[in-house]
Amino acid sequence: MAKHHESHGSRGTRRSTVEPRVAYSRHAETHSAHGSQLHYGQHASHRSAAAIAAQRTRRIAVLVVAAVVAVALVITVGVVAHGWFVRQSAPSMQQQLPTTAHKSLTRKTVPQLDPGNIVIGVNGSETTYVLKGEQYVEGGAHAIEPEDGVLTGNIVTTGTVDTNTPGDYTVQYTVHDSTGHEASATRTVKVVDTMDKQTGGIPVLMYHYVYDPANPPADVDANWIPTTSLEPQLQYLTQNNFYYPSWPEVRAFIDSKHSLPKNSIVMTFDDGEPHFFQYGAPLLAKYKVPATSFVIGADGEALNKMKTYATPYLEYESHSFDMHRAGGTVGHGGRISAMSHQEIVDDLKQSEQVTGSLQAFAYPFGDTTPDAIEAVKETGTLAAFTTQYGWADVGADPMNLPRVRIQGTGSLDTFIAAIQ
Repeated sequence: MAKHHESHGSRGTRRSTVEPRVAYSRHAETHSAHGSQLHYGQHASHRSAAAIAAQRTRRIAVLVVAAVVAVALVITVGVVAHGWFVRQSAPSMQQQLPTTAHKSLTRKTVPQLDPGNIVIGVNGSETTYVLKGEQYVEGGAHAIEPEDGVLTGNIVTTGTVDTNTPGDYTVQYTVHDSTGHEASATRTVKVVDTMDKQTGGIPVLMYHYVYDPANPPADVDANWIPTTSLEPQLQYLTQNNFYYPSWPEVRAFIDSKHSLPKNSIVMTFDDGEPHFFQYGAPLLAKYKVPATSFVIGADGEALNKMKTYATPYLEYESHSFDMHRAGGTVGHGGRISAMSHQEIVDDLKQSEQVTGSLQAFAYPFGDTTPDAIEAVKETGTLAAFTTQYGWADVGADPMNLPRVRIQGTGSLDTFIAAIQ
């Protein structure tokens, strides 16, 4: 704006210079007969020429300044335009990357190895022991995501184990969700020359509900265990290096096809009750103790609870879809005894849609019949459990196994005695 006023001022100066010049010339022509007046006109013409020269000098200076300003403006506009072009053209340059490179950089806008909200964990202990020369039994893994639900069936397993050569091997489990997030878990497999072995059988512990003694439920029976009792048990297992086999390992052990390390144990919690998820699951994660939650599929909140309280140390198996209710005449009166063979098979298959797995099964109320046992076997289940008390012995029927009930009123010494 300052330059605009400057230029405007010079135009005003030009008007004040030209007008006197015209007046002086007319005066000279009018009075040409008078010498004094002619002299005055000549003098005026001389002054007018000087003014014109000065005015031209000023005009030239103004033009030079204007030219300099114009050049500077052009340079500035060019720099700004170049920066804008670079910014606008950058994305299109990325889009022109080779297809393979572009995919490696963007997988649905999510970088690789970003797990998002996927929870993945190995089944059983993260470190597996195998005797040299025995077959390695793959335990698998489990995964779940808040939006996609159970992802266990999408897990890809990689790695090799040479059981003829002692050493450490790695098995990796990888899964993706629907938005491209990737999560993985790793199992270390130790092939050893010798180890202290589990003999005779294995204790499969049966828990139900967990509660906070500072805020106990209205009705507490032997199925309820306070956190103040569960936590010392988990501490004992951790301090004494107990081993937690996967369900395939348990089945191979019962079939006398696989050795387990001494102090092997299995943790199970029935029903998928909210208090267990709220108080029990966090303790299992705290002590890194793998466990199985036997879930009732027909529970409308089952999947939400599974997703909300998911941890790498908690896998989900079937407690039936809709057989956990009255209607039969055997045992505790569960309806399984009143169902046909095919109805039981169909129920378990429907349950698998919720849990994502059917490796293990807990009979509702512990009730069984010969036909029910055959139906469970038909589904490919590896191990099925009643509520009868006892260890799962080598050579037993894997479709009709007992468990060790852990009651909330028992002491730590009672617990230790039950698992030794």
